[in-house]
Amino acid sequence: MRRYTLEDAPERPVSHDPELTKRVLLEEPVSCILSISHIVLEQGATATAHTHAGSSEVFYCVRGAVTFSVMGEPVLLRKGHLLVVEPGEEHAIVEVSAASEMVYMKVGQVER
Repeated sequence: MRRYTLEDAPERPVSHDPELTKRVLLEEPVSCILSISHIVLEQGATATAHTHAGSSEVFYCVRGAVTFSVMGEPVLLRKGHLLVVEPGEEHAIVEVSAASEMVYMKVGQVER
């Protein structure tokens, strides 16, 4: 068993937008879960378009409203909504209309 808390999670910059920070709850892979992070986004925040070749990302909105662009299509996440972005799908955060909070996971094959 492994146990993690948000209070103990290290704060790290988001790789593609280092001015944004996240708390990394899980850094060691577990089965197909590569990482689990928590992020708080202030109103007006954005994240640049990018892809992940070998992993999916699963975003769960805890509070607020976040608009993503996935392959050029706008996708609005509100509290309680979940979004799965598949490997290779270009995605970005294009609008945060109110302070928002999300938990997200990177999911893929663990390289051993």
